[in-house]
Amino acid sequence: MFGYNITTLIIILAIALLLFGPRRLPELGDSIGKAIRSFKKAHEDPDAASTKAEIPPSATTAPPAATCPQCHKEIGGDFAFCPHCGGKTNKA
Repeated sequence: MFGYNITTLIIILAIALLLFGPRRLPELGDSIGKAIRSFKKAHEDPDAASTKAEIPPSATTAPPAATCPQCHKEIGGDFAFCPHCGGKTNKA
C-alpha cells in the first residue's frame, strides 16, 4: 500500500498522534481532505474559477489617480499626506 509496509504506516500514525494529539488529528484530516477535494475540483475544471463574476472594464470607472507633488508617485486614495514619502498632498 503506497510503497510502505504496515509497520511503517503504524509508526507514521503514532508520530502524528504524538505531535498533534487525539483532539486535533480529526480536524487535521478533515482540513487536508477539503484541500485535496478543492485542488481536484480546480484541476478538473480550471475555467470555473476564472468565470466567477467577471466585471467588464467599462463597468468600473475609477477616478484618475493623483500624484504626490514631492515624490511624484501615484496616490490611490484621498490622502492628506503621501503614503510613500509623507509629504503633504494638494487634497488637504
